[in-house]
Amino acid sequence: MVILLYFFSSVFIVLGFMMLFGYHRTKRKEFILLSFVYSASGVAAGHSLQWWPLIAGFVVAWLLKFAGYDADKPPPSSRPTDPPPDGNG
Repeated sequence: MVILLYFFSSVFIVLGFMMLFGYHRTKRKEFILLSFVYSASGVAAGHSLQWWPLIAGFVVAWLLKFAGYDADKPPPSSRPTDPPPDGNG
């Protein structure tokens, strides 16, 4: 059972590092926040040898997704939209 706990803790830590790499590439705040949540819950579960930090981290990550910090949605456009054509051309 401990091996399974270490495996899932490692998966959460790797997922946190992948989110950190995604933040490095895109500079979106969602990735750094989710990276912190996943990494912290993986480290806490591996250190304490209990399951509840993994479940809590997963729930917090889903609550952040529902609150709008979704890493899957496309980033907002940084350039202004083009004005509509006026028909003079």
